[in-house]
Amino acid sequence: MAFSRKEQYGLVLLSFLIVFLLAFRFLLPLLAAPAQMEIISEEGFFNVVEATTEKKSEKKTFSKKRNFTYNFVTFDPNTVSVTELSQMGLSPYVIVNWIKYREAGGYFSKSEDIGRVYGLDSVVLGEIMVYVDIPDGKGTIKEGYSSDRYRKQYSKTPVKRRSTGVSDSEKDKVIIDLNKADATTLQKLKGIGPVFSQRIVDFRNLLGGFYSVEQLREVYGLSPDLIDKIRSHLVVSPNDVVKIEVNSLPLRTLKAHPYINFYQAKEIVEYRKNQGLLTDKRILEKFSSFDEMALNKVLPYLSFNEKRSKKEQKIED
Repeated sequence: MAFSRKEQYGLVLLSFLIVFLLAFRFLLPLLAAPAQMEIISEEGFFNVVEATTEKKSEKKTFSKKRNFTYNFVTFDPNTVSVTELSQMGLSPYVIVNWIKYREAGGYFSKSEDIGRVYGLDSVVLGEIMVYVDIPDGKGTIKEGYSSDRYRKQYSKTPVKRRSTGVSDSEKDKVIIDLNKADATTLQKLKGIGPVFSQRIVDFRNLLGGFYSVEQLREVYGLSPDLIDKIRSHLVVSPNDVVKIEVNSLPLRTLKAHPYINFYQAKEIVEYRKNQGLLTDKRILEKFSSFDEMALNKVLPYLSFNEKRSKKEQKIED
């Protein structure tokens, strides 16, 4: 096919434009002014590294502070939602255990029961109990289960101490029965004021009495040093310990004890239904929910009485 003269000129011009554009594309970087490289001295380099490290450290510090900032508000532990628990600042691990505890049939009848939630340490427990309000069926706060008394006990506002009328020299000689003393009597001990004395009495009532002075180490706020200083002034009467009838009490009553959780109480009740009465501690040693430490703690409170009334059996069933 032959091209006319005009078409030949056009093809030549088009070819020239294509070659020109390709050449311009490759030559453009060489024609641009080279960027000036910033020269950083050795000292400047380390300053930059140090500044970057400080920023990362600040981020980590802020993150830690944020994770441990709690925004507690008054709440009912039996109805509080996952969102509300999260807004208060509790960790996802604690929240999951909280909800699982309720779904498994667990019930918080008093503020101290929150301590049954796995993962909730003693410091957070002492702070969150201040905000617990458990209403009855009518929507009013149960007498004795309000957080009012905990607000008084755990408040950061200094508590004005009342004089017990006992001199320091007399405090050095005093001997107190831990299972018989009231809150006022306990204040005769050096370092024990109205707050600590009431906490000791409250914990004693939950347990059913002390069988060892060492159990004071489980009372919130009492330091090991303070306990070591007052232990020589304390005695316990194990005969005053209130026993738990493991062969008659229902699940809810069993798990209300500080040393028995829901799973342990459930295993006891299931054994009674399927195997019969628990005759001694050797049966509990076979339970998966009791390890050696947990069993040794609760044994002084257990009674293996074999007598069960029909009314007790009906309650359990």
